Amino acid sequence: MSADLIVDVEGLVGHPEASRPVSGKKDVSLRLGDVTVAGVMEVEGVVKGTVDGVIAHFEASAPAHFVCVRCLTEWDGEVSTTASQHYSRVPDEDGYVIEDRRIDLGGPATDELSLSLPAAPLCREDCKGLCPICGTDLNEAPCDGHGEDSDSPFAVFKDLFDS
Repeated sequence: MSADLIVDVEGLVGHPEASRPVSGKKDVSLRLGDVTVAGVMEVEGVVKGTVDGVIAHFEASAPAHFVCVRCLTEWDGEVSTTASQHYSRVPDEDGYVIEDRRIDLGGPATDELSLSLPAAPLCREDCKGLCPICGTDLNEAPCDGHGEDSDSPFAVFKDLFDS
């Protein structure tokens, strides 16, 4: 359990009108393709009572390092997500449960943050990428061309698909 995200839910279970603010931090290390999250995830939200447990509504955010899939530009930013997780005395499909009148918000926050990572990060929506021949960044300068294709060993295939 991550101590900073352990929440006491005493007095909330079975009391739908009751709520309690929650905040905390947890070290995370996540990677999806060209996105790396390594550092402190911050979580803020509220835990509300339900008839059979509690529900946590929260926002999680953490610093991230991105690499554009088109032009390979690197930058640092933040990933964040908003989510909810229901806890009861009986574990759900993810295993989240109320134990000793406490819940651990660290697992769901990490899970939701990992699901929010972009699979193909772009430095900007209209990123032009790199020239496939010379590697020029087409966002910064147009490519001047590359002479005759007949110099290429693949030139014989040029007209193959033009039928």
